[in-house]
Amino acid sequence: MNSGDRIVLGLGALMVLCRLFIPEWSEWIALALMICAGIPHGAFDLRVAELRWSSKRVSRGIIVSVYLACVVTMGALCVFMPLWGLLVFLTISAAHFSEGEATTSSWVGRYQGWLYGIGAILLPIGFHIDQAGDYLAYFISTADFSMISLYVRWLAAVVGFLITAQLLRATIVHRSWNRSDTLQRGVCLGCWLMLPPLAGFAVWFVGRHSRLHLETCAARLSDSSRRLPLDFIAISVLAILGLAPFSFMFDFSDIRQLFAAALCLIAGLTLPHMIVTYGMREHVARRSGGPEGLSE
Repeated sequence: MNSGDRIVLGLGALMVLCRLFIPEWSEWIALALMICAGIPHGAFDLRVAELRWSSKRVSRGIIVSVYLACVVTMGALCVFMPLWGLLVFLTISAAHFSEGEATTSSWVGRYQGWLYGIGAILLPIGFHIDQAGDYLAYFISTADFSMISLYVRWLAAVVGFLITAQLLRATIVHRSWNRSDTLQRGVCLGCWLMLPPLAGFAVWFVGRHSRLHLETCAARLSDSSRRLPLDFIAISVLAILGLAPFSFMFDFSDIRQLFAAALCLIAGLTLPHMIVTYGMREHVARRSGGPEGLSE
């Protein structure tokens, strides 16, 4: 069992125990993990961008300016046009998550990527529709959400069935399956189904998606020492502090409003993060001399 397996299993166990013994705090803890441990996974973006575009003589100032413009634009869209912001965010998140879960460039790998990338968003919502509707109330009204809830449930059931079938096939039939990926995905699937939406999503988002990205970036881009680079720490802190201005619009003592504020911030950060990291394998492989480059 590798470190990734232990992290995913540990997070899953933590969320289950929280749900059993302190249910009123389980979603708060999950949201705190998403903010404090999930948001910083994009803190290597500046280094990745410089690797991608330095050959085109794009200065660091231009990269930072464009990056921040994307953050502000996307965040503002979520604040002032919530429904459209949510739709755009879910679309880019599904594409980003799918690329991260595509373990190979074959059609099978891409199919699995889309399956798990969409499932990570859809299953925590579809299998906990009422609670998810409360969390999304800022972005879509209760009446409108009720109109589509049945379709979301059915779509979640279909995707959940396909994921279960793929995991069973990988375990029972396919001899070249990646045991670690299958174990982690199985744990995440169980959490999506059994835990409330934030807790289930946090296990995958922090334990798998963010961790895989950070591990790969650290191996390729960080200093030779095991210490975290100072720029990574600084950018992580600044990104998390980006939540502070939203306190003027949202009541952070209400988890639903804190979630809405966090989603606006994460949406703003996700758009440039997706642009910077798209096709990372090929770009960084050429610049770093590695055989595989970066993958999520």
